[in-house]
Amino acid sequence: MGFSTKFTVLNESAACSLCKRSPSKMLYLSSLETICDSTFIRGSETVCSVRLFLRTLVCLGLGIVCCSCEFLDQNLSPEALGGLFDVEPRQLEKYSRTATTSEETAILNALKESAAASERQYRYETAAAHYQRLLELNPKSVPAVLGLARNLRYSGSPKNAVLILKDALLSKKDSSLRVELVKAQIASGLLKDAQEGLLFLKAREEAGWELYALQGVIYDHLGHFEPAQQSYRAALELSPKNISVLNNLSMSLAQAGKLDEAISLLGDLSNSEYSNPQVRQNLALLYGLKGDFEAARRLAKEDLSPEQVTQNLQAFRMLQE
Repeated sequence: MGFSTKFTVLNESAACSLCKRSPSKMLYLSSLETICDSTFIRGSETVCSVRLFLRTLVCLGLGIVCCSCEFLDQNLSPEALGGLFDVEPRQLEKYSRTATTSEETAILNALKESAAASERQYRYETAAAHYQRLLELNPKSVPAVLGLARNLRYSGSPKNAVLILKDALLSKKDSSLRVELVKAQIASGLLKDAQEGLLFLKAREEAGWELYALQGVIYDHLGHFEPAQQSYRAALELSPKNISVLNNLSMSLAQAGKLDEAISLLGDLSNSEYSNPQVRQNLALLYGLKGDFEAARRLAKEDLSPEQVTQNLQAFRMLQE
């Protein structure tokens, strides 16, 4: 006999390097179904409830990636830029054809500043619109391509980002574009393509912490948790105290049934100067799965509304029944 529930989680840059949302916008998991023997069924696969529950959570962006993003059929309009800086979108069209060098520079700088500010404020669709306009004004700009693709991915359109990056790579052989393409492919559920992209980068000896972290994400998606954790630890050797990697490692440990170790890892992070809402709410989630509702409530109250706290705790209790 099944039930449906939903709960609130926070997610942004510190929690996930692939799929971001504004901390003010909560993600809801709905229609979480179970059967009487406390297992979940997905296709022909039966798995333990906590493990599949966590796997569902990471698909919502808790440290891994959101794979259920919609494809934007149309490009973002420059009209979305209105009101964020003094130059009107229609004026930009005029200036792009007739401006002097100094005027063009001023326009480009205004767009870059507005794009960066929008991204910092988690307004990813607006940031994408700015980067799209920058790319129209300077089609050779690699930073503009990266900014547009990144913010499309953050705003739930990774497949659109894949198309943009593949098109850019036809004329630009830049490793940063390939890394971003791997991220967009993972976020789109194109794991085979992403793995091929990682192998290409590794063959070129592009072995930074980010590649190890992305390899870990792919392993987690495939259910290969031990190799995933090895990849995350390799990434941490190159980038110690990286919050995104630590978060992914903790969720991988939880999926592997090492809930106490995952809680210990996030607990240390939560009590450090690196603590943030995402770390605290992911830790609250793990406490809820363990059945320590008081610890989950204490952490949830730091960042969520009373209604959201109650909703989350109800979901955790139902999972324990």
